[in-house]
Amino acid sequence: MNTSIKHKTTYFEYLRIISIVAVIFIHVSGSNWFRIEKGSLDWIIQTFFNVSSRFCVCVFCMISGALLLRPSKEITVKDIFSHYIKRIFICMLVWVVFYAAFYTLLNGEDLRYFGTRLFKHPAHLWYLFMLMGMYLALPVLRAISKDREATRYLIWLIIAFCALELIAGTTGFFDGLAGESYGFAQWKAFLGKLKELKVAFIPGYLGLFMLGHYIHQYGLGKWHKRVVLAAIPALLLSSLLTVIVSILTDKGAYTFMLETNPLVILASAGIFAYFKGEKDEASKEEEHSQSARTAVWIGGNSFGIYLVHFAVMEVLSKSFGIDVTLCNPILSVPLVSLLIFAISLAITVVMKKIPVVCRIVS
Repeated sequence: MNTSIKHKTTYFEYLRIISIVAVIFIHVSGSNWFRIEKGSLDWIIQTFFNVSSRFCVCVFCMISGALLLRPSKEITVKDIFSHYIKRIFICMLVWVVFYAAFYTLLNGEDLRYFGTRLFKHPAHLWYLFMLMGMYLALPVLRAISKDREATRYLIWLIIAFCALELIAGTTGFFDGLAGESYGFAQWKAFLGKLKELKVAFIPGYLGLFMLGHYIHQYGLGKWHKRVVLAAIPALLLSSLLTVIVSILTDKGAYTFMLETNPLVILASAGIFAYFKGEKDEASKEEEHSQSARTAVWIGGNSFGIYLVHFAVMEVLSKSFGIDVTLCNPILSVPLVSLLIFAISLAITVVMKKIPVVCRIVS
C-alpha cells in the first residue's frame, strides 16, 4: 500500500490497531470462559480482559460511520450495492468456504463434515453480516446525518433503547433469586415484552455509525475530557458487574459484554474521542512522521488480521497447545494475543502480495 500519508487523517489507523488487538484479546480470553469455574481467580482475570476489550467492535463501527457519513463523500445507491455490499458479500462467501475447509482438515474429517461446516461459519464472521446491514441503511443515515440536531437526538434515543435492553437482559439472570414475588413477576413481564422487540440490537450499531460521524464531524465540545476520562472506568465497571452478577446467579452474565451496553458505548466514545483529539478538526500527521507511516501500514492490514486470526488461534491451540491455559491468564492472554496478532499480520502481508487473493483481505 502507498505509505505516503500527506493530508491523511491517521487517528483512524491508531484506532484500528488497538481495536484489532482487542478483538484478539476477546477471543483468547473467552476461549474457555464458559468452561472454567465462575468466581475463580483465572475466570475473573479473563473476564476483565474480555469485557475491557469490548470497545473494539463499537470503534470499528464508529470509524465506518465517520468515513461513510462525512458530507464531502458522495455515495449513491448503486455504489452501495455494486461496491460496498458486493465486496463484503464476496469476502464473506470466500471466508466461509475457507473456514469450512480449514476445520475439515484440522479435525481430519470428510466432505460431509465440510458441507456441514459451510452452514456453521466461525462466530467472528458475524461482523460481515452486520456490516452489510449497515451499508443498506446508509441512504437513511446520510440523510439524517446532514442535520446535527437530528443526529444528536437519534444517538441519545438509541442509547436509551440500549439501556432498556441492558436492564431487561440483566433482570433475567435473577429469576431464581427473586422467587415468585408479585412485584418481580410484573417487572419481568413488562421488561420481557420489551425485550421481545429486540429494540437495541440493530439500532445499537446504527447508533454507533452515527456516533462516530458526530464525534469526527463536530467533536464533543465541553464534554470531551469527561467522556475520555470515563472510558476506562466504564469498562472496569462493566467487568465488575459481569463478575458480580455471574457469581450471584451462577450464570455467565454476558449482557454487560454486548456492544449495546451503554457503558461499553461510553467507553468506545471516550477512546474514539481521545485519538481524534479535542480540536474541531481531526488531527493530521506530517508525511515524514515514522509513527504515522507505521500506523497506516498496520491499520491497513487490520481487516486481513481480523479474517485470519481465528485460524491462527485454532492452530496454535490444537497443534501447539498455545492458548489461554499456557500459564496464568494475566500473562497468557496478552502474550498469546500478541503472538496471534504478529502471525496474522505476517500472513496478511503475504496474502496481499498474491494477485486476486489480495482482494479478500484488503
